Amino acid sequence: MHCASLQSPHFTDNDAMRPAPYRTPEQSAQAFLTPRRSTRAAAPFLPEARTVVVDGPVGKLVGRLVGEGPCVLLLHRWEGAASELGNFVPPLLAAGFSVLALDLPAHGASEGEQVSIPMAAKALLMLQDELGPQHRFHAGIGHSLGAAVLIHAMALGCRIDRAALLAAPAHAEDYVRDYCLRDGLDDAQTEQMLDILRDEHGVDIRAISMPVHATRLSQPALFVHADDDRVIPHAASVLTASHWRGAELMTVQGLGHARLLRDPGVVARVTAFVSATTD
Repeated sequence: MHCASLQSPHFTDNDAMRPAPYRTPEQSAQAFLTPRRSTRAAAPFLPEARTVVVDGPVGKLVGRLVGEGPCVLLLHRWEGAASELGNFVPPLLAAGFSVLALDLPAHGASEGEQVSIPMAAKALLMLQDELGPQHRFHAGIGHSLGAAVLIHAMALGCRIDRAALLAAPAHAEDYVRDYCLRDGLDDAQTEQMLDILRDEHGVDIRAISMPVHATRLSQPALFVHADDDRVIPHAASVLTASHWRGAELMTVQGLGHARLLRDPGVVARVTAFVSATTD
């Protein structure tokens, strides 16, 4: 499956119309891993929460923890902010959960300049180890890049009992190839850029596949995707859900890539899924 979207391959709709500069394969590899920090990260979010700071793969990893009870982890998109998932917090607290809204590496208050899906997944494993050997997350809610990080981390053994995956991508290679095309790289240069990511940055993009990971996962999973998403096609969630045993797929109409985070119906469905007990 190839994503022909003109959007950023980092699963954000911030810069749909901004023309990309032409770069060398080395420059494209660097740029692909380097997010710009969102100004939304500086906005007040969960003022009553306590700050959690642990060591991550590229410096301090920062989150905001609020409430008592089983912990639900929130993960944002590329160049996004934890506050984008803020509508899920009140109903989760009311349902008796605590919520940990995490800034991914190189985002928000977390340290680092570059990040990849494997690095962010490693950050979750380090966070879980820091919280204690018996700690597990009752659920994870991830949007876009955050959904990919959740899936990748679960495949690596991160203890997350349920996963709500909103606008989840499928094959990372599709987005890199689209990125290279917009950077003016030809086929040979694109292969060189992929090799640079693997050999110099330790990121094997060709091996990052959510459907492949899904074949090894059996935790309850809910995929939510809009039929008009121009950043990550709806077909991506259809594909990954089809490989995940017992996964549910909720298709919503007309909510694009990010509006689904503010939709009352989506918030209610995800909260119900998180609150459900496994037979």
